[in-house]
Amino acid sequence: MVGDDVEIRVLREGNLAFVDEFVQQAGWNQLRADWLRVLRYEPHGCFAAFSGERLIGTVTTTSYGKDLAWIGMMLVHPDLRRRGIATALMRQSISYLSDRHVGCIKLDATPEGQFVYEQLGFVAEWKFHRWERSADQPSEIIRPNHVVSQIGQIEQVDRVAFGADRSVFLKLLQEGSFTISNDEGFGMIRSGRRASYLGPVTTETTESAERIIRGLVDPMTGRIFWDIPGPNITAQQLAKQLGFHPIRELTRMALGQMLTMPDVAMQYAIAAPETG
Repeated sequence: MVGDDVEIRVLREGNLAFVDEFVQQAGWNQLRADWLRVLRYEPHGCFAAFSGERLIGTVTTTSYGKDLAWIGMMLVHPDLRRRGIATALMRQSISYLSDRHVGCIKLDATPEGQFVYEQLGFVAEWKFHRWERSADQPSEIIRPNHVVSQIGQIEQVDRVAFGADRSVFLKLLQEGSFTISNDEGFGMIRSGRRASYLGPVTTETTESAERIIRGLVDPMTGRIFWDIPGPNITAQQLAKQLGFHPIRELTRMALGQMLTMPDVAMQYAIAAPETG
């Protein structure tokens, strides 16, 4: 159980200096820019656990209207796990989203976290893997570009595939990513702490997906991570062809039902485990 000395507060940008240490210990790939993006998108919906003035845990929420929201960045100091801190942070996040009448909440669970989420009512939808392409060279710093002329097409295709409108978040994500788009879809790749990160990639056909993904990864040196939805077998086959291999398993989980079901066959890479 969480002790009386633990307090849940809103996570602020000024707290991220303490979060950096946790991220390094956990071996996460997220950069500070990834945290800032979520905090600025949902400034009142990201939370931290404190013991006195010591930050000991974090969680974030990302809302896509009232149809769908995501919970992510669940992190508890390694010396303080299994004391109910993660559950307290989750309850705060669920309460925040429920107060905003969000119909469905999703998250991507590690094997260690899945039991916690099941106790809170989350149900597994499907398994998926992080895929990696290794390389001896260091990862390149990805220079963002902006495909403003295609943003309307990006929003339309993505809403069908994702099942909710995340156009505002995609615009923020695009600011830190290299983007390729065509008439059938789009894809992004961005820098990470341990590897470049491919995603999201959303498109209507396999041929379009291959053109976009090859355009994003072929010029790159260094490691690349690619999180592929489990039901999209075509994307997994393409990953093998491009020299990727699975390294980590996660579980997509949901609390509540979406009004519009996503088209996972159009999702060749998620945006990130913390935001869907």
